[in-house]
Amino acid sequence: MSKRLLKYCAFGSLGILILVLASATVLEKFQGSEAVHEWIYGAWWFVILWAILGISSSVYIFSVHRTLFRPQFTRILFHCSLVIILLGALITYLTADRGYVHIRQGEIANFYISEEDAVKRPLPFDIKLLLFDIEYHSGTDEPADYISFIKVDEEVSRISMNKIFKQQGYRFYQMDYDPDEMGTVLSVNHDPWGIVVTYTGYLLLAVSMLALLFIRIGRKGLLYTLIPVAGLWYYISQLNPMTPVLRSPLLAIHVSVIMIAYLLLLVIMIISIVGLSSGKLRKKLSVWNTLLLYPALFLLSAGIFIGAVWANISWGRYWGWDAKETWALITLLIYALPLHKGSFPFFRNPKKFHIYCVIAFFSILMTFFGVSYFLGGVHSYV
Repeated sequence: MSKRLLKYCAFGSLGILILVLASATVLEKFQGSEAVHEWIYGAWWFVILWAILGISSSVYIFSVHRTLFRPQFTRILFHCSLVIILLGALITYLTADRGYVHIRQGEIANFYISEEDAVKRPLPFDIKLLLFDIEYHSGTDEPADYISFIKVDEEVSRISMNKIFKQQGYRFYQMDYDPDEMGTVLSVNHDPWGIVVTYTGYLLLAVSMLALLFIRIGRKGLLYTLIPVAGLWYYISQLNPMTPVLRSPLLAIHVSVIMIAYLLLLVIMIISIVGLSSGKLRKKLSVWNTLLLYPALFLLSAGIFIGAVWANISWGRYWGWDAKETWALITLLIYALPLHKGSFPFFRNPKKFHIYCVIAFFSILMTFFGVSYFLGGVHSYV
């Protein structure tokens, strides 16, 4: 297969994916989440589309970067990490099972109800609920945490929001409780293989992103990027009181890196407007924007995947296809294109590059405001 055909296949499938994701969030507004998950997110053709993107982009990146000196190696490692994450998602999709178990205080459960077909599935061990309790913020009646104290194999363990219990490949999450506070509902996730592969991809992603940032913007640039993230992280971590699900150290870092990424993309848009209005500065500003794209894009990537880890810890799934997280992914894919100037001569033209950066910022506006005011979802704060 020729490089040109590989390029068309890789970036063509990427473009189709962006259109599908954007359409799905709008369709969900009018048809509901269940319909969209059945027609799109859970459909066989959607999985195949991701597979085509992963395979074609992998083959293309290897065909372009035949030598493995440092910059090329880090690029290949970065793209490989994304493919590994997709592979982990595919394994989870094909092999994992989810469900829930309801236990009253003093009772024992040895099965769970599968989410897929509502059938009872046996557990290889017994779970006894010793006590369900609600902790409150000091001096208030605002819940700080929901806690189930359970006994498994003569050992007492605690399950609460953002604190899971793991046993023989099964993961249990605090999901709900009975109105009389004498019973608990635990979410069950059995995914012994997909989680390992996905977390391996996350680790490789972090290593490759830091290496690429160091190569592109240097030690000082990396430091200047991380300082505002650390400052915002400290501020958010001091906010109290928070609802139980938000009481996680991952909240502060997730929000911090995302917000700094959006701020950098705003700066890029402003610079592009200046570049379009000044022919003399246009080329120089396009170089600046290219450098800024690296920390902006990688911080956005980090924010998305930290959010996925947090979601897996809190709810037992990395991704729920909520409108805001879907649009954050769309934004990531849109801004990733200008970094492939070797494949797209379009972006090597300073004027066209600045025009693209201005138009691309509308995806930020949609992610930040459009979801809250139009699409809704669990990340909507209006």
